[in-house]
Amino acid sequence: MRASRADLVVCGEVVVAAELSGLETAEAIGISAGRVVNTGTRRDVTDAAAPAARVVDAGHAAVIPGLHDFHMHLVGLARTRGGVRLDDATNGVEVVDRLRAAAAELDQGAWLTGRGWSEAQLSSVAVGALDEAVGEHPAFVTSHDGHSAWASSAALRLAGVRAATTDPRGGRLERDPHGAPTGILRETALDLVAPLVERRQGDALREPLDATLRELAAFGITGASEAGDYTDANGIGGDAALGDSYSSLTDLAGLVDGRLRLTLGIPVDAIATAASGGLRTGAMLEDRRTMRFGWAKEYADGALGSGTAALFGSRSCGDGGTGILRVDPDELDALFAAARPAGIGLAVHAIGDRAAATVLDAVGRAPDRSAGVPHDRMEHAQLLRAGDLPRFAALRVTASIQPIHAAADRDLVEACWDGRQDDAYAWRSLVEAGAHLAAGSDAPVESVNPWLGMFAAVHRRLPTDSRSDWRPAEALTVVEALRAYTIGPARAIDAADEGHLRPGARADLAVLSADLATVLEADDRLADVRSVLSFVDGAEVPIG
Repeated sequence: MRASRADLVVCGEVVVAAELSGLETAEAIGISAGRVVNTGTRRDVTDAAAPAARVVDAGHAAVIPGLHDFHMHLVGLARTRGGVRLDDATNGVEVVDRLRAAAAELDQGAWLTGRGWSEAQLSSVAVGALDEAVGEHPAFVTSHDGHSAWASSAALRLAGVRAATTDPRGGRLERDPHGAPTGILRETALDLVAPLVERRQGDALREPLDATLRELAAFGITGASEAGDYTDANGIGGDAALGDSYSSLTDLAGLVDGRLRLTLGIPVDAIATAASGGLRTGAMLEDRRTMRFGWAKEYADGALGSGTAALFGSRSCGDGGTGILRVDPDELDALFAAARPAGIGLAVHAIGDRAAATVLDAVGRAPDRSAGVPHDRMEHAQLLRAGDLPRFAALRVTASIQPIHAAADRDLVEACWDGRQDDAYAWRSLVEAGAHLAAGSDAPVESVNPWLGMFAAVHRRLPTDSRSDWRPAEALTVVEALRAYTIGPARAIDAADEGHLRPGARADLAVLSADLATVLEADDRLADVRSVLSFVDGAEVPIG
């Protein structure tokens, strides 16, 4: 059968595919009915196109497969447009001042929310500083890594949290010398208060989600994997039992579908519900073109910043503890036993080396996956023992990495994982061990800018960090980084027609503001690259 004639031609310095062996390039691609139909020289592709075809001539600008953020919290990112942002506060005093100013604008009794504080910031303020700032407002402010929260006394009272409240399994309430909760909650202790917190859903989420989708398109992001929630609570609409983020996005599916190739994760609490509805990892959602069902998310441990990553050896900072292992082997075995027959893959958060080993052990014990079910994922994989590296390939576990974390966390690694720094963010070692890498941002924990992420993958620092590249032996090349944001996610979801621009591929692409040489040089200019035009299924999507 003769191939369709292109009704859209895009010319430029086209990256057809980014493979470990290098870049496959062309001068132009032809697109029809949402798919690439041919690649080649400008003349050959334009001559073969339909007479009335639209021609986008990018000149010497790079044209790339659309980027896919393999781990983001899309709903959380949209909601940050309304909460108090604290990531760039210089100290604890500024954190408290921002919270005080925000509280003054609220109606009586309204919740105050925000995110982004660090342990270093709070160490410089008094325990009661939050109450002094917000008064009787219930307040719930999450840390930069999202694994701790600072709750006001009013919020604790509403949740029934008091001195007699015991630490939940997999979590901890920080306490004063008299045993009273200070308001700092760790890991699963967040769930004591979080279900009560007011959150934007439904129509209230529409405007910030639209703005966020425009922002993603402006970065050249045409695909994303919503990482999912801690719990199946707080859902909305017909999919409420599948959790807050999943149901919030399907509730606004008309806004999302066709603008972003979105994979929606669920919390492991919702596996039974998803299975009863016939949902399978990788399958398209009913009546949707660009939205599919993803993985079930579990948390094996906490985070580096909160001191809750599960380690084999003690931390070399803070209290010197070994973190919090949130699940035990029996629980993981039960999750795999429930997920496997349902055709649902697992995505397990593991930052510390003990958590990572625990997860890999569980995958090794798990029943075989059914045919067509994508590989399980390990989220973050920030600290790995050398002996565990080959197990990713052997067990076919996708390493879901966020390069920007290494750049942001370098000082914490040096301070807290002393003696194990060479095992931290070991991407080069993972590649050499045959692991499959897929990259994302973990936004809003870090910036959603994928070009900043690619810079971090290559340099293991931020462009604003004037120090030399951090432990460059574990860096990726720029081509490997680009692959991890394109073909990497596509192959992780078993989507052979995504992540590249070969004939037959989905026409998800971005026309960049820079030429290909600038991208490949990967110097400080890389973080400023943007998309001039972005397409999903061959249709231009709004940028803003």
